[in-house]
Amino acid sequence: MELIQHTTTWIKGELFEAKLIVAFGLFSAVMGLLFWKAGHTPNAQALLWPLLVSGIIYLGVGGGMMVSNPKRMVELPQSYRQDKKAFAVSEKKRVDAFQYGYKVSKIVATLFFIVTLLIFWTTKNSTWMGIGIGLSYFAIAGLVVDYFSQERADTYYKAILAALH
Repeated sequence: MELIQHTTTWIKGELFEAKLIVAFGLFSAVMGLLFWKAGHTPNAQALLWPLLVSGIIYLGVGGGMMVSNPKRMVELPQSYRQDKKAFAVSEKKRVDAFQYGYKVSKIVATLFFIVTLLIFWTTKNSTWMGIGIGLSYFAIAGLVVDYFSQERADTYYKAILAALH
């Protein structure tokens, strides 16, 4: 299989992931609104802002992916046809540039979980507990997204290295 086919598979995976992220963001925002509107306890109503903020962030991330990746589906095959070796080099550089993000997301998720535990151990304040749940919710969603994204990135990176040798 040629590198461009791996590239197309990578982009299709990114587009699928983007749709899931948008759906998750929308779901989160709606759930925040429902907890606020239909919830009759302080804890339920305290979930409005954490879920709404998480949802909006995920809507932005997924939406951005849905805008940028279709452009890549057009541009990258053209680049590949012009110079296959230069294409592989540029893709290696691009993939190398975002690999650190997976480590960062794991560190951030770990910190969010620790903060959540500290909140739950030290207070019974509904607002703070809602923030803790929002942080953990945001972290677990990020880990799930990056779990599959990193797998695709690793597979794509191996194809790039094979194309360079």
